[in-house]
Amino acid sequence: MTNIGMAIAPDTLYRLAPPLIALQFVAFGWRVNREINLGDADRAIWIPIPDVLNIMSLLATVICLIVLPIATDSYFWLSRMILGTGYVLIAFHPCTIAAHYRLWSRKGRSKYVTDGKAYSYATEVELLSASLSVVLAILAAAYIRMH
Repeated sequence: MTNIGMAIAPDTLYRLAPPLIALQFVAFGWRVNREINLGDADRAIWIPIPDVLNIMSLLATVICLIVLPIATDSYFWLSRMILGTGYVLIAFHPCTIAAHYRLWSRKGRSKYVTDGKAYSYATEVELLSASLSVVLAILAAAYIRMH
């Protein structure tokens, strides 16, 4: 049974889920590889904010786009919202990671060397970019829910 007025049909939803999950895995895999190399160099390792958002989005995507559709068909509205949210978050991920490494700053990472400070967990631009991505993801989910 197909609803012509529906924005995203279930088959379209299921075709869009694997590319999103692949992008999220690639982003997470890159981070793990980087942190392994930093750990080998005896530097502090941590999971930055954009990767925390990516991991949460990956878990929500797998649960709501793979597990729930297998178990039941009554959560189609939630699957649509999670798909939209996931794509917004993965779209912002490179920009937020760039902000984490201070690529948008003139001094870059050398700021920490000249100031004699340790690397910060999150930069101001990273917090701004992550906040913007979360707000836009919530707005996308709300829009999808209403339509």
